Amino acid sequence: MDYILDFFKYIIGLGVTVMMPIIITILGVVFRKKISTAFKAGLTVGVGFVGLGVITGLMLSTISPVTKALVLNYNFKLTATDIGWGVGSSLAWGTEVVPFVFIAIIATNIIMIALKWTKTMDVDIWNYWQPLFIASALYLTTGSMMIAVLSAVINMAIIFKIADWTQKDVEDVLGLEGISLPQIQTSGWAIIGYPINWLFERIPGVKNINWSTEKVQSRLGIFGEPMLMGLIIGGGLALVAKMPFSTVLQTGVTISACLVLIPRMVSLLMDGLTVISEAAHEFMEKRFPGRELFIGLDSAVGIGHPFVLSLGLIMIPITLLLAFILPGNKVLPLADLTALPFYMIFAIVPSKGNLFRGIFTGVIITTITLYLAGAAAPLMTELAGQIGYDIPKDATEVTSLAVGTQWYTWIVYNVLHFFGNLF
Repeated sequence: MDYILDFFKYIIGLGVTVMMPIIITILGVVFRKKISTAFKAGLTVGVGFVGLGVITGLMLSTISPVTKALVLNYNFKLTATDIGWGVGSSLAWGTEVVPFVFIAIIATNIIMIALKWTKTMDVDIWNYWQPLFIASALYLTTGSMMIAVLSAVINMAIIFKIADWTQKDVEDVLGLEGISLPQIQTSGWAIIGYPINWLFERIPGVKNINWSTEKVQSRLGIFGEPMLMGLIIGGGLALVAKMPFSTVLQTGVTISACLVLIPRMVSLLMDGLTVISEAAHEFMEKRFPGRELFIGLDSAVGIGHPFVLSLGLIMIPITLLLAFILPGNKVLPLADLTALPFYMIFAIVPSKGNLFRGIFTGVIITTITLYLAGAAAPLMTELAGQIGYDIPKDATEVTSLAVGTQWYTWIVYNVLHFFGNLF
């Protein structure tokens, strides 16, 4: 068992920039592309992910001191500290359920494709940590491997269907042709984002407010362009956080650069994926006429839309304010504040890129996230204790906004936890 677990840890430890070129190359060969063409496509995807990772990392490292300054300067005192998705993923990949859940997820995807229950071929192996986290929590609390594996199968079957359902809008709004987003903490919000948008469509007056990219740019001129929006939002956050003026300027320029460069890295990544997407289409058309196949990827490819990034940054101070004023909230948002753009994709996509609706939807998303992250804190604290993680000073519990964003998985958790305790 230890050897199997070590093997999976080694593969995951290679990181997305190595895993993805290997996976894309293999897929290219399977879909009857020349190995040289498949390898070039895989390497292009790898280069795109490297660029995306570097720029996203730059954005996160720039915003992180600002978010910490916001917390310190405005004296937020809450008991469950948000230690980030990175620790949550480490907890998930560090338990003995890993090989069983990993194989079960892949088998579920293959079976659903074979039975025409999904069109999404999920190659986003790294983000299996999300169903793995719930599976690990169930194994911890029930001791049942069967219950743990079943939770992962149910959660991913749901997300594969959501990825199919939202693919057309992901393609139209985010420009990701042939790509779907089978990531729980991103696409899970589609179940809530679309009904909220439906309600907006039926409110007189409000339904006519449309802050689209084109309208914002035409109304604001140069100030509506991503470059200037990044400068204003980044610099504004640093100013509110009472950072030195030099830091305000540096933050503004860096975020400005990120809003310009991230879409270009996504475009490069898409150059490689297009080869595989077209090959998959040709392969399926020859053998199964009329069938489509989508490539399921990390939602990082979806944050290139200027409003997704902008909304994520706008939500940082809003989330801190919500943490302070929401009755019963105990979560101190911190590490995962910088990941908010990933959680906001389906605040923007349902309305076809309407920032006005996105802000209201974002408030609902973060409210739910804070409460669920608080509810998950005891479990995450216990799992963290198992791997020897030191709880920060002044915090009685640890949690992560990321595990809060996986909202429907907690329904699955509670149902299976109930049945697990009966046996």
